[in-house]
Amino acid sequence: MVSFAELSLTSFLADRLQQAGFTAPTPIQSAAIPLALQGRDLLAQAKTGSGKTLAFLIPLIERAVKEGWKPAGHASAQTGSSRSPRALVLAPTRELALQIEMELRKYAPPAVTSLAVYGGVPIERHYRALRQPPMIVIGTPGRLLDVAGTRHLDLRGIEYVVMDEADQMLDRGFLRDIQRILQLLPSQRQTMLFSATFSPEILTLAESMLKNPARTAVDPGVNTPTTITHAYYVVPSEASRVQLIHTLLQSSEAGDQSMVFCDQKYKVKRLAARLGGEPASVGAITGNHSQAQRERTLTAFRSGRLRSLVATDVAARGLDVPTVSQVIHYELPGNPTSYVHRTGRTGRAERSGATLLILSPQEEHEYLAMVRRLRIQTKRLTLPTLATLPPPARETESNSHPRHDGRGRDARPRRSGDRPNSTSQDARGGQGRRGWRAGRPAAPRRGNS
Repeated sequence: MVSFAELSLTSFLADRLQQAGFTAPTPIQSAAIPLALQGRDLLAQAKTGSGKTLAFLIPLIERAVKEGWKPAGHASAQTGSSRSPRALVLAPTRELALQIEMELRKYAPPAVTSLAVYGGVPIERHYRALRQPPMIVIGTPGRLLDVAGTRHLDLRGIEYVVMDEADQMLDRGFLRDIQRILQLLPSQRQTMLFSATFSPEILTLAESMLKNPARTAVDPGVNTPTTITHAYYVVPSEASRVQLIHTLLQSSEAGDQSMVFCDQKYKVKRLAARLGGEPASVGAITGNHSQAQRERTLTAFRSGRLRSLVATDVAARGLDVPTVSQVIHYELPGNPTSYVHRTGRTGRAERSGATLLILSPQEEHEYLAMVRRLRIQTKRLTLPTLATLPPPARETESNSHPRHDGRGRDARPRRSGDRPNSTSQDARGGQGRRGWRAGRPAAPRRGNS
């Protein structure tokens, strides 16, 4: 498939793609969309930033429009329940769920209704929204089970299922939740599973979910976009580490944005404050921030009001901001997968980008060993003249330790993966540094950033 025009898409969707500047599909879109439009189950492998969200949203929107899906409150001969949505998209994090729904709303007609369901907000909000069930539900496994378990969400009429970032889903310990959700779905459905890697666990899950699936792999394995350059600095002290980050942020071109990743929540808070906080256009986001705080900060970053965002791995997936020109790692990431997904926040949609690491002399050897395994070319840069740090930001609600705004009112407030927790897994993405030192992933633990 050379262009979207070959697909003979409905006029609304074709016009929206053209308005967004999309004429030629990415490799994963070329491989997946025709198969999905044929109604095939699909097992697809693609790296971060490859355009896989549209690879499953375009067929979903086409099906909804061409089949004339009605709001779930209308009776339907095809569905098992008049109150059931028609499509379900599973995502490992609330940020990714929100990003998928945002993309869906961008390209789907207003009549194709949708709802993102995720933890971190009072569950009553979702109960109220589900009184008029949408056609499409996007959600995290834990919260989906919460609302389905209280019968506010009926999944018996689901015809189209997508599991996005399946490897991350299993890393976060969601396998049992996924299996329970599958038991609530009808056996007659179209199912697609997208993953950056195909581990034995992923293939076993695919075997239980998919029927005679087509299989496609684009840039398989853990890899990073070729439009991204990799480089690093070695600093002698903690003070010079912070000062170098400030220098790099200040030297970025007008209109460009930066993301800085830290392994631990307290480091995010401390670094953002030391860089001047929001008065200096620097925002912060971790799993300890309430959902409302996270959405405010992400909205400000997407709009350009914040030029820089300091975050844990909670922002390493599902955040698509084309103007992010550089990703800075405050220290050596905990594992290669974390490095890859953080780096994937830049170089989006075939744009160029840079990923820079700030390392101690002790971390340099470990980093070089990691990039050799990832087959990434990197180089050591000479330290520039360091700029003077701004005055530290004052303690405010946005950078102080926040309270969880939905805790205690959720049906199962401690379900991991949907509710924030304070474990160090926030930074590790489910794996400690030993996982890649030994050349294999550490055992997964449940948790969320």
